[in-house]
Amino acid sequence: MSRAFEGLQCWLMTSRRHLARASLAILLLTSTFSAVHAAKAVEQLAGRWSGWGTVNMTNGTKEQVKCVATFFIENNATSIRQNLRCASAAYKIDVRSNLNMNGKAISGTWEERNHNNAGTVSGRLAGSTFRLAISGSVLNAQMTLNAGRCKMNMNITPVDFNVQRIAIGLRKC
Repeated sequence: MSRAFEGLQCWLMTSRRHLARASLAILLLTSTFSAVHAAKAVEQLAGRWSGWGTVNMTNGTKEQVKCVATFFIENNATSIRQNLRCASAAYKIDVRSNLNMNGKAISGTWEERNHNNAGTVSGRLAGSTFRLAISGSVLNAQMTLNAGRCKMNMNITPVDFNVQRIAIGLRKC
């Protein structure tokens, strides 16, 4: 084997190690950035939010509701406790949720105290939008929650239920 070939082999092995290290560094930076971004989105939820929403029934009627949501962020933004209360003259909900964040994956449980219903939550965080699947013995729904520093929008779309859609706009600033 020639010295030039041995030198080339050595250079290639060294380059591969550097490339592997660089790839690992990029992967670590990307996952760190992703975790920081997810933590920021979760931390923005903290506090008491209030506002109005509309409950659209499947029979075509609409009910305006006053809502208050309180979010407690714990364990370095990996745990979220949420209380959501909405009420009008004819409609009332009181939901408590406990959610866990694992990177951008979300899992947890919920309980609606007025109608004695409970279940699980699963989903993902995409940017600042929480995309959730709500499952229970009586209620199954899709939910999106998008929050900025001062404004939050929740949209809940139940499946096979007498409510067609719940849209809530909340503020905390």
